[in-house]
Amino acid sequence: MTGRSDAPLEGVVLDDVDPESIEPTELRAALESERSLVRQRGARVCATLAADDVDRVRPFVEDLGAVLHDENAGVVQTAASALQEIAAIDADAIAPIVDDLAALVGSDLPSIQLAGARLLADVAEERPADCVPVFGDLLAGLADPPVTAGDDSYAAHVEDRGTQEAIQQRERESQEYEQHARQLASNVVIAAANARPAAVTEHAETLADLAATDDVVVRSAALDVLGTLARESSETVRPYTAVAVAALDAEASVVRARAIRLFGFFGDEEYVEPLERVAASDTDEEIATFAAETASFLTR
Repeated sequence: MTGRSDAPLEGVVLDDVDPESIEPTELRAALESERSLVRQRGARVCATLAADDVDRVRPFVEDLGAVLHDENAGVVQTAASALQEIAAIDADAIAPIVDDLAALVGSDLPSIQLAGARLLADVAEERPADCVPVFGDLLAGLADPPVTAGDDSYAAHVEDRGTQEAIQQRERESQEYEQHARQLASNVVIAAANARPAAVTEHAETLADLAATDDVVVRSAALDVLGTLARESSETVRPYTAVAVAALDAEASVVRARAIRLFGFFGDEEYVEPLERVAASDTDEEIATFAAETASFLTR
């Protein structure tokens, strides 16, 4: 990044920004500065301007998207906050930078993962088809094990009780951020597939792999999307039905329900037997009924 002045926006009081006093060239120079503190200042000014009048920062959306690749996590977080201000008023405005938003979801920092997932969810709510280009990237991120997974805690390596509790609280928050991010990313994947199923059929094998994972959120989302693809073209999904059969025995009822839904799109009697087994044995009455109704549908 190369700045066009030594200290753009240096005279701006961040807690009392006068929108009329901000020169667009100076704001862009701040976002492109070689100094991380200046880039962060530029992003903070963008956030303030967006809350006042989103039209003032609309021209800087792509600049903020570039800042999302910054090596400094604080700069990235501030730029994401600015984009969140924009998205809250006009989610369409950030649709052109979905590639940059998807990169955040792959971060090693749960707070940044969540920021990216929230922004993509905003886009998906209004324009789900615009998320199709990053569909594969999101699947790759969901395939990676959670960063915060595992029983080992840094708290075990310190003696001070207060420090231990602070570390444990931070770790719990990180896990919550990451879980929420994975949930939102899964929802974006579902929305994109529903919007343009034919455009994501090439990912059927990856989805089948995800449908066999232990992560309930990811597994149920993958089965949901496979069902959407099967509704579009059952032949696309037919080679991967074994994962749906296995999912009928999953502990989570949402996973079993998504598997049953998937079979409903095939129209083949060969799946009646496993469905009838679920109908006769499942302890969840709604799941048992759904399985029985689907089995009956396949025999018509």
